Amino acid sequence: MFKKVAVVFCLWSLSCFSSLVLAQETHQALVDLLEKNRNVEGEFRQITYTEEGKELQNSEGVFLLAQPNRFVWDSISPFPQRIVSNGETVTIWDVDLEQATQRPLAKTVGNSPAALLSQPAVDVLPHYKVLTLAGNKYRLIPKDEDDLFQTLTLSFKGDLISAMSLKDALGQTTVIEFTNLEHHEGVSAENFKIDLPENVDLIVEQ
Repeated sequence: MFKKVAVVFCLWSLSCFSSLVLAQETHQALVDLLEKNRNVEGEFRQITYTEEGKELQNSEGVFLLAQPNRFVWDSISPFPQRIVSNGETVTIWDVDLEQATQRPLAKTVGNSPAALLSQPAVDVLPHYKVLTLAGNKYRLIPKDEDDLFQTLTLSFKGDLISAMSLKDALGQTTVIEFTNLEHHEGVSAENFKIDLPENVDLIVEQ
């Protein structure tokens, strides 16, 4: 009897160890992929669907990511909007409304794809449970129940990110497709300065 219990315990221990190793390998694979996408630029198409699958919003634009924690996210159509991070603060400028909001970068990560991608992976991933899906995809599930989305799915083609899919608490799904992506070796800090016209009403949040 004792031998049977010992065998079962050993098998259970091996299973737990294998699961731990697999989880660590999954985590490290995603860390490596995200770090390779922190200096990229390209185009995006963003579509939001209702819980029933009806298209709610559609926008297109260009973006630029650069370490450390800097990005430009320019929605060109249907309504121009520019989101810029200088690494410390994020400014969201709604051009047609002549309004802009500036807030600390840390408060923007959960609801901004560019902010999420621009952060060091080792800082971001501990806040999520990471699952590996078929087709070089990873699903992130927030450990914090107060997070702004329920699941985030990242898709890659080779070393480059190809899509993000976010499902929020209302059941809406936002799909972002990335195209014409290119790596870069670093860009000037001038790209991440935003000069607002005098007629723009700026709201600064702490």
